[in-house]
Amino acid sequence: MKEEIKKRILVAIRSIPRGYLRDAVVKETIRCVLHGWLRERGLQPLPVFRNPRFPEGPVDIVGFKEDRTIEVAFCSNPLIELSNIKSLERVTCEKKFVISFSPNKKKVELSTFFLKPGIEHIYIYEE
Repeated sequence: MKEEIKKRILVAIRSIPRGYLRDAVVKETIRCVLHGWLRERGLQPLPVFRNPRFPEGPVDIVGFKEDRTIEVAFCSNPLIELSNIKSLERVTCEKKFVISFSPNKKKVELSTFFLKPGIEHIYIYEE
């Protein structure tokens, strides 16, 4: 699952002209790729999902099953951020992913300190 997501995101990012590759563009491209990926799996994508019981920040996108339970949740940023981990912890589902895309691999590795059990990491970058 992780490798398939990574490959699809890389294909989408490679198609963007280099001059337009900014963090915000990459983040939204990731959300678009995940939207399509969730639909293909028969899930209903819902971007910017926030657990209504918590006022803090949303996750980037979740995938709902037909019975309205959440199957998977995603956050993405150049580095793994504590706020993303806290947002993912507030979502009730089995599969949770944080996607990082900074070209600074050392900083990404340092930011994995924030990861918690049950939250998987996907690093999107190629040299």
